[in-house]
Amino acid sequence: MKIMIKTELERAFKSWGFWIALIIGIGISVSQIVTRIIPAAINPISFFEPDNATVMPASAFQMWLGNGVTFEYTLYVRLIPILAAMPYAVTYLSDIKSGIIKNYISRTAKINYLVAKYMAVFITGGIVIILPLFLNYLTAIVVLPSFVWPTGVFSVFASGMWSGLFYTNPHIYVIMYMILLFICGGLMSTVVLIVSNLVNNRFVAVLAPYIIAEFANAVLRMADTDWIRKLSPAVLFNMSNINNILSYIVYITFLLILGGLVYFLGGLKHEIY
Repeated sequence: MKIMIKTELERAFKSWGFWIALIIGIGISVSQIVTRIIPAAINPISFFEPDNATVMPASAFQMWLGNGVTFEYTLYVRLIPILAAMPYAVTYLSDIKSGIIKNYISRTAKINYLVAKYMAVFITGGIVIILPLFLNYLTAIVVLPSFVWPTGVFSVFASGMWSGLFYTNPHIYVIMYMILLFICGGLMSTVVLIVSNLVNNRFVAVLAPYIIAEFANAVLRMADTDWIRKLSPAVLFNMSNINNILSYIVYITFLLILGGLVYFLGGLKHEIY
């Protein structure tokens, strides 16, 4: 099992899809740094109005990408499903179509291959989502003061998830949210594995997470129930929304169960190996 996991991770981190997805994500992050963070860092006091309590000096938590008030972040959130799918997920179907999977399962149990593939896909999908955000966050806290004021200049409102943590320990808040997004991004990438047991086209498989996410964005936002409405990926992946922890629990549980039933059971029963 350990050798299989190591092999799959090496293949994943060397894949062109991983680096292209990472470059796209970092490109969006750098664009936001150039257009918003650096101008604010040149003179943070320029944002301050002494007679207006809602207009304070520029803060790292106000200007970084995750505050969600820029076009770059909106674009980034909408691209998460396709960026998560790009690194390595489609190689499962590629291994089947090329026959290379036969070489692997002739030397190890089929379940070992399936688990190793799932882990490699999950990890690379999570990394390409988090790393651009993390680099942007590090840049912001290095060049800007890390102030937090309860004056409405931040996207985290009192009714928001973990809002109390944000206004007391904002760095811990950001780290916890990034861990949550890592899990969500990793699980989104595994949708390709699930779809690969249902279709025989790599292009369809890799686009499936994006198509499903956009369909969910259109349908779920019309729901009357709050946690169902916030299952919409455009809301779920957005750190600047007033999210519901129940929505994350349902999302994570659903994809874990779906992966177990369709990917693992389907993979074990697949006879073309």
